Amino acid sequence: MTPPPFDARPFEAIPFRLARHLRIDLVRVGEEIVKELHQAETEWADPAVGARVREGVMGGLNHFAELAEDPHGGWARLSPGYVEMGKRLAREGRSPDEVHHALRQAGRAMWRSVKDVLDTLDIDRKTIGLLADAQFSYMDAVTAAVRFGHESEGEASPEVLARRRASLLSLLLAEPRPDRESVAGAADKARWTVPGTVAAAVLSPRDRSQQTPRLLPDGLLVDWGRNQPCVLIPDPEGPGRASLLKPLLREWIVVVGMPVPVERAAESHRWARETLALVERGVIDGDRLVHCADHVTTLVMFGAKNLLDAMATTRLAPLDGLPLVQRERLTETLLSLLSHNFNATEAGRRMHVHPQTVRYRFRQLEKLFGPDLSDPQRCLEIEMILRTRHALGRAG
Repeated sequence: MTPPPFDARPFEAIPFRLARHLRIDLVRVGEEIVKELHQAETEWADPAVGARVREGVMGGLNHFAELAEDPHGGWARLSPGYVEMGKRLAREGRSPDEVHHALRQAGRAMWRSVKDVLDTLDIDRKTIGLLADAQFSYMDAVTAAVRFGHESEGEASPEVLARRRASLLSLLLAEPRPDRESVAGAADKARWTVPGTVAAAVLSPRDRSQQTPRLLPDGLLVDWGRNQPCVLIPDPEGPGRASLLKPLLREWIVVVGMPVPVERAAESHRWARETLALVERGVIDGDRLVHCADHVTTLVMFGAKNLLDAMATTRLAPLDGLPLVQRERLTETLLSLLSHNFNATEAGRRMHVHPQTVRYRFRQLEKLFGPDLSDPQRCLEIEMILRTRHALGRAG
């Protein structure tokens, strides 16, 4: 990267007589600028902030006077400091626009405060115009030098790159969807190649007292600063992708959302968060890597849990009048039969009872439910209700 050039012509046009007096007279202007800025910005009433504002204003005015006296040599001495300022902002994760905003505020305040000084120097309108041109040249040069430092530090700093990738991740997970141009620009700054598909993974610490961020492969977008840390996996169905997050499992519950086109990353993230909620409730086992795609039925059922609860009142009504032990025994048998397509042998194996016992209970169920057990739609509804209740019971 090449440092931005400095346009010295506006400073060269300032008369020598005026340049000689500027350094003394601008100190008086500086006090007025600081006073006005304190009145305009309430947060600058803090003594520490106020001191920094005064230092910045006085330093800027002195730099302006130095450039008026020696345009080329002055900028050669001053520019490294502004470049370093930009680097410091980058390291702190701050925008170079802060400097540009401060310069504009100070510039407006300066012209409101400088009238009395200009009157005492008997300056004509042409010279005032030269001073205004020089002011804009100074502001442009400072802004460009700060931005140059910010960008050069960003190119070299892993911390800045990590922040850019976290910002890119937030952009991709935003709703409504970001436009392609915004994603392409942010990805370019973050040095991340936009893939065809992605999957969002969310993490939850197994031990709240120990939440250790781990170093992950470079191609993944990671943000450890979220309430639920998030990882975006490019091309999640590619070779070796499934095992990328396994090293986290010792300390973290890891749930991977559905693979989706990159512009729909927010959907994958939403499914991952909903699945993680079920893991944390104990409905889904979180000891291993959890993929949403393996739990679609559970997600659908719990997404409609209120509806299933309402349906249970009528669909399971035939069991209501039975003693508790018999009701539980028949409920378990009904779920096992529905899960195994009414195969008594398979259902008995699951419950560890003899198939003949299953057939006997099935005859009882037929008397209770009647034609409902011959209706595929009703059987599906009953199975979903029983599966949801079974999962909740297992979770305690």
